[in-house]
Amino acid sequence: MVFQWQPLTHDAGLDAGVAPPPIAVGRWYRDMTTCWMTAEPLRRRRLVLRVHRWIADRVLVPMVRGQEPMMADLDADGVLAMTLLSMIPPRRLGAWRGWIVLTLADLRLALAQPPSIRDEAWARHLFLIPYSIPLRRDVARMEGETHHG
Repeated sequence: MVFQWQPLTHDAGLDAGVAPPPIAVGRWYRDMTTCWMTAEPLRRRRLVLRVHRWIADRVLVPMVRGQEPMMADLDADGVLAMTLLSMIPPRRLGAWRGWIVLTLADLRLALAQPPSIRDEAWARHLFLIPYSIPLRRDVARMEGETHHG
């Protein structure tokens, strides 16, 4: 099934002006909740979920409206980069910077794909990007207990 990236029209019957992602992506995301909610350490889980929110708000919603994703957010001084950096205490920034840089780079590569291949598998891949970026061993060790942010 091809992901339907069609601009919304009033005829679509969507009073809020925003269509939800196709049910298959929503169902898949819900089925993956255990993975998202058990990512460790806790700081990584929070970062992954924040990237997911950005994907929904700044990639999928604009595409449903027939617009391009917010690529500028992925710049070093972009909204997503600055948001992620703000979630990390200054003393830990050096350790987490690599994860952030790789996540932003992989998102840029995925968003550079031509619209013709932007199907449901592509959308699922976006959500897997931050989850699949490995942590340096010293970061996980430094974070210690998963119950503390």
